[in-house]
Amino acid sequence: MLGDLSAVKGLLKIAPIKTDNNIFRCHYKLTVIILAASTVLISLKQYVGDPIDCIINAEKSPIPGDVLDKYCWIHSTHTLPNGPGTEGPIPGLGTPKEDDDLVYHKYYQWVAFFLLFQTITFYLPHFAWKFWEGGRMKALVEDLHFSVVQTDVQKNAKRNLVDYLFANVHQHHLYAIGFFVCELLNIINIIVQIFMVDVFLGGEFTEYGANVVSQSAMDPEDRSDPMSYVFPKLTKCLFKMYGPSGTIQQYDALCILPVNILNEKIFIFLWFWYIILAILTGIAFIFRVVTLVIPKVRLFLLKRKAGRSLDSSQVETVFGRCHIGDWFVLMLVSSNITQGMFQEVLQDLAQKFRGKEV
Repeated sequence: MLGDLSAVKGLLKIAPIKTDNNIFRCHYKLTVIILAASTVLISLKQYVGDPIDCIINAEKSPIPGDVLDKYCWIHSTHTLPNGPGTEGPIPGLGTPKEDDDLVYHKYYQWVAFFLLFQTITFYLPHFAWKFWEGGRMKALVEDLHFSVVQTDVQKNAKRNLVDYLFANVHQHHLYAIGFFVCELLNIINIIVQIFMVDVFLGGEFTEYGANVVSQSAMDPEDRSDPMSYVFPKLTKCLFKMYGPSGTIQQYDALCILPVNILNEKIFIFLWFWYIILAILTGIAFIFRVVTLVIPKVRLFLLKRKAGRSLDSSQVETVFGRCHIGDWFVLMLVSSNITQGMFQEVLQDLAQKFRGKEV
């Protein structure tokens, strides 16, 4: 399991060449690291520690303790439907009424696999973009990457970059579309994952964090813990077996779930993180739509990247000849070289466009 955790070390490294933005990286770097670490912690608790302990209220139980633990772990445990706040010494436990439908908890043995699945889904848009991008930006700016002093190699690289941008103007539509589609996949994925967790936890996730916050502000005497309701630490398990005469005997076991102490902390953190990430991704997507629809916004962003010291007419000349795909490539280039170098690229490119017009 520790080897699995070391496999995500590469995500902690800062890529020398940027081909995306900070919100995009929050999905495939930060979120993937959080989910991968959570998966390892849960796996260690399940397979190295003791995730469940069950006992039967009998002087001499005919069921070995390890058999009872494995049975209740596999076949699920249950609590009363009203959960915390139930009258009695143990919230959620007691004698069920005739019209009570018991709440069965079957998720806990699948938490590690579910988190691993989410880890993969959050990485997929980045994997798709990385495949689609094909190392193009690295080939364009590798020798110019934040270089301060220009050498002959960097001068040649700048000239090659300008020649490429001039010769391939209006040829970057599919390149940009690939990135925009992956951004759309990010926002679809985060929304789908929130509802998938909600289904996984029996419809308790969408309001989970809000309930925790609201209950924490209440008087302690009137407060009920939503985390103990979604992730109960004490549950019951019904064990059935044949007795000596062939009749079915039932044993009501009390089970302690130490693994849920970790589960509740992980999922309350994920609730807040998913909500924050969904809001940030939604804002970024709206901003992306605005930049695609309004050319003046794209021109403003390009001028901001170029800086005030560059003649705005040169930026406007370049922008006037560029389509959305070309603008997107220029924005990526500006993220990988110094502002002074980017100004020189725009100057040379503007001269080429003006020379072509003459």
